[in-house]
Order: sequence, then structure tokens, then C-alpha cells
Amino acid sequence: MPLNLSVSDGDFVPYLKYNAKAGRFYAKPENGEEVEIVNPALAFDMANIRTGWLYYAEGSGPEKVWDPSPDVAAAKPPGPKKFKRGFEVMVVGTAPIPGTQQPLGLREFSSTAANVITSILRMHAEYEAGLAANPGKVPVYVCRSVKPINGSYGVNYEPIFSLSQWVDRSRVPDFDNHAGQPAKKEDPISTSPKRMNGNYPAQAVASQSHGSAPLDDQIPF
Repeated sequence: MPLNLSVSDGDFVPYLKYNAKAGRFYAKPENGEEVEIVNPALAFDMANIRTGWLYYAEGSGPEKVWDPSPDVAAAKPPGPKKFKRGFEVMVVGTAPIPGTQQPLGLREFSSTAANVITSILRMHAEYEAGLAANPGKVPVYVCRSVKPINGSYGVNYEPIFSLSQWVDRSRVPDFDNHAGQPAKKEDPISTSPKRMNGNYPAQAVASQSHGSAPLDDQIPF
């Protein structure tokens, strides 16, 4: 059996970041500084969402330990690093990044913030409920607003996404170019709320890289 490894020459998927303390999205264009993305409209590759343990270190990329499968939990990484339960999902946006002519394109969206996980759980449940009526399609969500949530560490903001439409997966080629092959229509990843909230034993995950493919300019999002 071949090893599940590949050699990277430095390509990577740029990020879309959500700051739960501020209730704002940010992305970095090529050769530019981070800018705010207001009310993003995004296609979500929910069929390939991953959950696991993430550790965000200051000044470097996150460390990720992914669940080997939707039904198998990995142990929490040992040591002093404060790994938290989180997720990673690939998204695609067609609107230009503010101040540039560059479309948002393929982005890696991940978080360990409880309010973001709450939103993703709701979206994933909605996605699974709509699969039978939308075979071979991916959901497009729009962040309409944010909701303040009071907690023991002050106010954080939950992003409120609404399902805008379903589009054929073939019209968002970056997803399959990144994954290496199309996700099986009959085998979507099923991630239960308990697992994503970390109430099951530890679970884990890991990151990939890739450049963007051109988008169909008729996609209305």
C-alpha cells in the first residue's frame, strides 16, 4: 500500500480568516496586506470538510491533527500546546478582494471558535438535508450578519450564513483540483454535532496545498 504523502514545492491554499472577537472576515491578496471581506458569498466544499485538533501559534501557521475518518476519533495531541477542536473546509468566492482586481478564489477556512463551529454545524446539517434534492451540487452560503454572544470571556460574534443556492460542482473546479478527484456523490462526509463540538473522544486532521483554477464567470455568487 503506498504512503499517503506528497512532495510540495511551496504551493499552498491561502486562507479566509474569521475574527470572532471582531465579527469580521479577512483575506490576504497576492503581494498585499490583509483586508476585510464584508458579507462574503462562498461556495463550500462540505463533502470534504475535516474536523480535528488545531493549534494556532503566534507568527506561524496552525498545526493540525485531522480525524482519520468521519467515524474514527484521534487522540488529542500530547504536550503543553493547547490544541482545540476545530474544522477546516475549502471555500470559493468569485467577488474581487477589496482594493484589487483579484477574485477571492479558493480559500482555506478553519476555526476553533465555538461561535463559528455553531454556525458550521447548522450549515452542515442544512447541507446534508439538501443533498438528495441537489445531487452533484455544492451549496453557496452568504454571511448576512453577525450575532453577538455573551460569554465568560466577553462578547464574541457568531457569523450568520444563509443558504443562497446550489451550483453544479463542475462549475467550481478549484474544489476537485485541490482534492485531486471529485467527492463521491453517494458518500458525503457526515460530521455529527457531538463530534464537532468535541464531546466525543479526540479527533484529528491535516492541510494541503494548491493553486487556483479559473472560475466560470457566469456563476452568480
